[in-house]
Amino acid sequence: MLENIRNHAQSWLAKLILGGVALSFVLWGVGDYFLGSRVQTIAEVDGNPISDSVFYLAYERQLNIYRSALGKSFSKKAMESVGLKQKTLQTLINRHLVLDEAKTMGLVAPKSVLLARVRATPAFLSAGNFDSRRYEILTQNMGFRTPADYETNLRLDMMVDALQKAITGSAAVTDAEVRERFENEYEKRELTALIVRPEDIKSSIKISAKDARSYYDSHKNSYQSPLRLKLTAVVIDPAAIAKGMEVDDADIKAAYEEHKAQLVQPETRRASHILVRVSKNADANTRKLARAKIEKALKQIQSGKAFSAVAKKMSDDTTTKKGGDLGYFAQGAMVPAFDQAVFSMKKGETSGIVKTQFGFHIIRLTGIKPAREKPLDEVRNQLRQQLLRTKADEEAYQLSQDLDDALGREDNLTAAAASLNMKIREIGPVSMDEALADPLFAKDAGFRSQIFVTQPGASIDVTELADGRFAAVEVLKRHDPAILPFAKVTKAVYAAARQQAANKAARQQAESLLKDAAHTPLSQLGQNHGQAIYLSKQVRSNGVGDKDAAWLTSAVLRAAFFLAPDQKVVDHVLQVPQGFAVVQVKRVIAANDAEFAKQKKGIRSELVRSRGAVRFTRWMASVRARHAIKIYQDVLARF
Repeated sequence: MLENIRNHAQSWLAKLILGGVALSFVLWGVGDYFLGSRVQTIAEVDGNPISDSVFYLAYERQLNIYRSALGKSFSKKAMESVGLKQKTLQTLINRHLVLDEAKTMGLVAPKSVLLARVRATPAFLSAGNFDSRRYEILTQNMGFRTPADYETNLRLDMMVDALQKAITGSAAVTDAEVRERFENEYEKRELTALIVRPEDIKSSIKISAKDARSYYDSHKNSYQSPLRLKLTAVVIDPAAIAKGMEVDDADIKAAYEEHKAQLVQPETRRASHILVRVSKNADANTRKLARAKIEKALKQIQSGKAFSAVAKKMSDDTTTKKGGDLGYFAQGAMVPAFDQAVFSMKKGETSGIVKTQFGFHIIRLTGIKPAREKPLDEVRNQLRQQLLRTKADEEAYQLSQDLDDALGREDNLTAAAASLNMKIREIGPVSMDEALADPLFAKDAGFRSQIFVTQPGASIDVTELADGRFAAVEVLKRHDPAILPFAKVTKAVYAAARQQAANKAARQQAESLLKDAAHTPLSQLGQNHGQAIYLSKQVRSNGVGDKDAAWLTSAVLRAAFFLAPDQKVVDHVLQVPQGFAVVQVKRVIAANDAEFAKQKKGIRSELVRSRGAVRFTRWMASVRARHAIKIYQDVLARF
């Protein structure tokens, strides 16, 4: 998970530095509320302060980005591990510097351009038109006091963006560099591998008692009992609460009246079709034949033959026995082209030829059931269940708050639960794997992982689980992993020692064959030594062309494409999923000019972007070097 967070952190940081994500400098009390109205300086740029309230608003926005991206995996502790506080502050400093540079250069964001940007923002549109009320509400939700504050901030972002584009867009890329990148990326190679499989050797490996004991002694840490926890838990389950609740008929009727507009059976249509299937990978001739077949079917229908008869004779669909009948279905149930045709026809009409990803169709509309408002009796049980769940959810939430308050008064979960007459469970000792069988942990991997890193005596939180339940868990005791005695793991030790010996023997055999590969073709070596030979399709260095070959790992591709055209065999043995491989380049297929014509524009843009990003980073470093920057770590540490 931390790797995922780090990737997010780097990508979002880059967007922030380049002005892609707005950081508001508009304060309307949020920071003051958090900081108790005592504003402090968290950093200075040339003596100009950046307040902790400005940082708070920026940091909270970044935390919200990660909350949305990571869901249940989010935690502030994880944010600290990737340095999000420091990254956010550095971004604020960089933005301050970039704005100063932009103003010095005379960069501006004209009001007409600003307003055009606002009016073109999809979030502010309603039915395709700019919605001023929606604009006002959304900008307030973003943390801006008024739309004018949002526009002030957007103007600054546009200035940052203009400067960034001016710097990155000035990067020069030559035609030769574009061609070189193209040839590196689009050259293809056919590879051959001779793979020595440890599995073919393992049965001949004999492991003595001494060998097994030696292996165990050197790998003791691999043979440990799992961490086990002794726990107490309180679970608040809305589904269980709902079983003891009732809903008044008056409430059901009120809910029906309130949601009557949504309680509608949509229009459905009945259609029959004739399908001539065409694979998406079919060649031109196959498509031509399929087209001729569907045209023939259409002519037969137009000449007066019964649709069902033509369908039974010529359709490739499973509905042929029913004359092509698909029954009734609502709009959106079929693929777009088919759906559009059906819902644009009149009853009894027959379409022309309709093309979808499945092939060619002829469609006849045979029935229409108009949309209708569902009567109360039809949806009564549905509404009852929804109301029960809503009431139960509200009750469960209130109970979770009561439990949270009780935990603040008591020093353990048992006492807190007792004060509220809540049922408490004792669990374990249980391992992480064993916890999978417990209903409390089975459906929420994030919660399970959180509990297994908790120490006895840690604060107890009430957590909302992925399925809507609330749970509080206290770790009473940790039974830490311990090395298992040899007698308990003998079978596993013998198996692991045998696998290690087989791997070693397979590698040695592959290295011996590698020496012979300098003067003997791999195909001949495979025959001579009874080893499997693997052949690739024409593949690019990124694996495109033969992604299904498991032995074509990134290491194999990197080594094979590193070879000069006049080299044939990779000079070292490579480990692949099947075993140990000697890899040979069988054929080099140069990238062709026709492909270059299609790709050169995109490659040039990519090179300009990457080179421009490097240029902007260097420029940013030079700007920072010209200014006095001071960070107050004691203030930053409070967040």
